[in-house]
Amino acid sequence: MSMERTEIVKFFLKNGIQLTPIALDIIFRRQDVMDKIIEFVKNKGLWIIDEGIIEEFFRSLEPYEQINIEIIYPEELGEFSVDDVNKVLKERFEILSRIIQENNKLKELASLSKVKKFKDNEEAVVIGIIRDKAVYSILLEDFTSHEIINMDSKNVEKLFYDDIIAVKIRKEGEKLVGDKIFFPSLSFFRKVATLDKEVIISTFEIKIGEKVYKVMEEDIVRVYINGFKLFLLNNSIIEKYKKSDEREIDVLISLLERRHLNPSLFISRKIFKKDLFLIEEVPDAIVIRHSKEFFYRPHKGVNLFFLPDGKKLYLKEKKVE
Repeated sequence: MSMERTEIVKFFLKNGIQLTPIALDIIFRRQDVMDKIIEFVKNKGLWIIDEGIIEEFFRSLEPYEQINIEIIYPEELGEFSVDDVNKVLKERFEILSRIIQENNKLKELASLSKVKKFKDNEEAVVIGIIRDKAVYSILLEDFTSHEIINMDSKNVEKLFYDDIIAVKIRKEGEKLVGDKIFFPSLSFFRKVATLDKEVIISTFEIKIGEKVYKVMEEDIVRVYINGFKLFLLNNSIIEKYKKSDEREIDVLISLLERRHLNPSLFISRKIFKKDLFLIEEVPDAIVIRHSKEFFYRPHKGVNLFFLPDGKKLYLKEKKVE
């Protein structure tokens, strides 16, 4: 039976060992080797495990043990209620609002219910969900209230329905004016996992050594290869958010900075048991399947690939054939 993260932490503490958050994420998916990890660490006389120690441990294993691949597909709810939608948005709001605060070190935060009592020229930062928008305004909602915030049209154009953002606002007479937007964004300060073996990706297959793993056609698929986190995203998602004069790579980066690869329920019209588009855990690579041409760019430690049908991506070497 698999253990929850808190149980894993307690298990290692009983053995006199502490875990970093990233090491905990890896061990959570590799509970089959926890005893071996403890033995490995104790033999080295260590008392704390980080991702570097985990990588060293996996390199020490016999070749047949080194490959552990987990493929996770989205589970769509065929029928869902308003409560199901609210539950999904509430979870997304809680996760992304925490990330927004951590990454932007925001101060003077206020709930939308308190904004009504603001005095003229009083300022604050509010976090909410984009429920509607016009040319010069947005309707921002949190779980206490909702307010219309007047903004420059160029800022409004950047936003998607159901985006979760922070906005710096001030009271001007009876109006609220927003002049700065904060997205959840990706942090520059993270260690990127590396691959020990070459991983070859085609549209419906992943090959590692002599082993071939089939990958089904889904809008998003998460793949974990030991400690390496890989997302496969269909180009049709990118196209839904692309403006006529916009490049696909710029759309992908804008979605990454939202920490959600398919934020608008208005566009997706789907609800899932677990939101695999939500980026709480930042991937090491994203591969866009069914793209028109091959393209590669790193962005804040995430390797971004656009992979056309009929081509093979050599992930470690970052080349295509």
